[in-house]
Amino acid sequence: MYELEKSNLQRCSEYVVHILRPSYVKGFMTTYLRPEVAERILSEESKSVTAAAQVFLDQVCLLDELGWYQALLDALEAEGVCGLCEALKGWDFQTLESTKLHRVLLDRIEPRFTKMIKPRDLLLHLGDCLRKRECEEIQAVKNLKGPIAAAERLTDCLKRSDKQNWFKLLKSALYSCELTDALQLLEPDTGANSGVGEVQKGGEKRLREEEERGGGGGGEKSRGGEKKMREYQRELAEPVFQGKNTVICAPTGCGKTVVALAICEQHLKVKGKGAKVVFMATKVDVFNQQYKLFQEHFQEKDPDIRIDGLCGNQGDQLSMKVVMENNDIIVLTPQILVNAMAQGEVPSLSCFSLLILDECHNTTGKHPYNIIMTSYLDAKLSTEQNGQHLPQIVGLTASVGIGSFKNQSEAENNICQLCASLDSRIISTIHTNTDELQSYVHTPDKEFFLVQKRHTDPFIRIIHDIMAKIEGLAKTVYNIESLSSIENRDYGSQKYEQWIVDVQKKCRVLQLKDQEEESRVCRALYNYTEHLRKYNDALIINEDARTKDALEYLSSFIQQVKNAGHDATERQLTAYFDGRFTGTTRRRFLARSVHSSSAGQPTGLYYEASTAMALKSWMEESDSLKFLKPGVLIGRGRKSSQLTGSGMTLNSKKGVLDSFKSFDNQSKILIATSVADEGIDIPQCNLVLMYEYVGNVVKMVQVRGRGRAQGSKCILVSDKKDRIDKEKHNMEKEKIVERAIRNLQDTPTEMLRKVFQRGDKVCRDMVKMVPERPRTEGSYQLLCSKCKKHSCYTDDIRVLQDSHHIVLDPTLFSRARTEPHPKPKGFMGLVKTRKLFCHCGLDWGIVASYLTIQNLPVLKIESFVVKNCVTEQQRYYRKWRDVTFSMKTFELTDIADKCL
Repeated sequence: MYELEKSNLQRCSEYVVHILRPSYVKGFMTTYLRPEVAERILSEESKSVTAAAQVFLDQVCLLDELGWYQALLDALEAEGVCGLCEALKGWDFQTLESTKLHRVLLDRIEPRFTKMIKPRDLLLHLGDCLRKRECEEIQAVKNLKGPIAAAERLTDCLKRSDKQNWFKLLKSALYSCELTDALQLLEPDTGANSGVGEVQKGGEKRLREEEERGGGGGGEKSRGGEKKMREYQRELAEPVFQGKNTVICAPTGCGKTVVALAICEQHLKVKGKGAKVVFMATKVDVFNQQYKLFQEHFQEKDPDIRIDGLCGNQGDQLSMKVVMENNDIIVLTPQILVNAMAQGEVPSLSCFSLLILDECHNTTGKHPYNIIMTSYLDAKLSTEQNGQHLPQIVGLTASVGIGSFKNQSEAENNICQLCASLDSRIISTIHTNTDELQSYVHTPDKEFFLVQKRHTDPFIRIIHDIMAKIEGLAKTVYNIESLSSIENRDYGSQKYEQWIVDVQKKCRVLQLKDQEEESRVCRALYNYTEHLRKYNDALIINEDARTKDALEYLSSFIQQVKNAGHDATERQLTAYFDGRFTGTTRRRFLARSVHSSSAGQPTGLYYEASTAMALKSWMEESDSLKFLKPGVLIGRGRKSSQLTGSGMTLNSKKGVLDSFKSFDNQSKILIATSVADEGIDIPQCNLVLMYEYVGNVVKMVQVRGRGRAQGSKCILVSDKKDRIDKEKHNMEKEKIVERAIRNLQDTPTEMLRKVFQRGDKVCRDMVKMVPERPRTEGSYQLLCSKCKKHSCYTDDIRVLQDSHHIVLDPTLFSRARTEPHPKPKGFMGLVKTRKLFCHCGLDWGIVASYLTIQNLPVLKIESFVVKNCVTEQQRYYRKWRDVTFSMKTFELTDIADKCL
């Protein structure tokens, strides 16, 4: 019932979510939606009106109750949302579409516009395009929060107006109120005295031309999700159309994905039924973005083209062979293909006709791209190829400035090595259509700010005293200076963090004559160094954010230690913290804040995870900064700080990005770690701030490319002159890379590449000829790397599916404790059910079920030290693949006697 209405609502959702404010149809929601759903929508509206409208629309499309659609139309009409109501009645949105350019223009100038207008004066002239309720709300906001907040609410109401003449009325109101500066923003090419009728021509014309050319999406717009190519994109794709392996190197934001879509489209036409395309993205976030683009494009272009995507754990749940056989285009993360090749599901790369590698500069070392291309090159150069046709290779990147180089010759060698790895003879760049490129792609201006550190800070003095005290306590247990050669380690530095890592690494294999003494010493040193690590982190947070954030970070860690059942050493350390930060001292530091100024523009900042979360808290609690509505984008790694838990899920990342990219600009600033470097599309960002964030040439190009709006800036802030000098040197090296590319394009290098390829294959063949070092058959003991207590023997370990290491000894549970797993899920046939910890608190791994077998301990080797039961020598391994002892393969018969 109502399937046509639901389908049409989904099809026209863009208009609904950008106009409707759900609270205005609250009566409809309370009648037709469940109370908890209505409450959730209203709660979401306080964060993002657009997101709330999308939730409302999704829920409405689930309704089956008779009369709901007419009731929705009646509610809209009663509230005065007549434009949207009429459009929904006749499914004709041309009138609303005609105002889209006006909304886009107002959205772009909003940060400056809201500072120039006088809401109270304008309201007297806008009664015909604003509802009475909106006028009252704007006036209430002014009384409570001031004129700027009222101006922001007024602008938001205008952008959501469904009145056809709202833009004309706005210009007339600005003219009547003599707000010439604001009026000028609507038309920068005409004087304000030219009259209201003149104002519309220039700015709107440019917006309309841009919209017709495709806006910020990287390609010319056509129907629905289909993307059409610009001339510079055709130039990039031309060598590929000719069937050549190609590395496409073009700026961030120019629409390389659109080029990839066109390449796939042409390839499918030429190859016909023999076509099988793989597009690879290095990160799951980017995979989701690109997979969606592929689906939308081909849904409009040719719905008969079959597309599927695999990433992350999906590779364990779906057969790559089945996906490959039943689809024309497969979007993947590269590790999926590596695993499928290793497991025999993809017997050869000749199963495919085209491989496209996004961010192909990663084709080095042990990256999955390089593993795939090594297999490709071995097949190409092998005498046993048997006439099999290998796929065409296309690489996409913003920069080929990989590796270290000092001059053009060394840069050319690095580029040739990359091209050899990708079996490419062509580097495709834009030469002919540079003017068109520059009209779409805006390179941010680069600026540098050298700032001074704070010279006096009582918080820093207290932390320094505590760290010196802990170091002194550690020295009474063992001479820690003998465990690391790292010197000149200042508190609050990355070098100090390196020293901690080095000391902990040596502690793991520290051996004393008395085993009980060894256990006591190692556990104490682990605790001391972990506390030193957190105090070092706090100093870094204090430098970059507020003292309050640093203290809250420490307090969270101390409380976590107390909750975990701390030992005598930990009780001593937590008591020392409590003694130095008494109630009065803590309140004094929690009240401290550092003041900052900031523009109300969409902005991106680059930080470490713990500092990113601290900055978010700071902005949200500051009256002068909270209007920015900060979002945080960090990785999923478990090494995130106490402030960030276990990192961000994919859904939470998507929500943050959607808010930052939303039409109504809910979040004006995005605080990110390096996770935002590659591939994520943030088209309207106009300011990128890099805080002590400097890498190589490729990273510089990628980070700079996050700022894509016209007139955008990229600013490096640092208190270290050498760091700023390094970034300036990167800018010079970028020019070297550009000259190197041009020279390689003008000079045939085919022979050089063949030497690279064959030389590399000779090296790989020689490595393969060296016999693998046999693993010993002796018995080994696994000791907890923190407290050195016995865990299990290697005789009781079995290897499942070449990756999971299961302990068959049920007495292990007497030496460990378990907790419910926070994210129970299945992978490769196992289902995670609980977390496994040593009694000292160290994370040992998980408890899982397999088939019908319950309570299987699955260990991670990085949590243990391996002790030879004969020689008593101890070794530490970070990966199971590195161990030198043999382990038996898991068999169900092993379980019969020990676990069932």
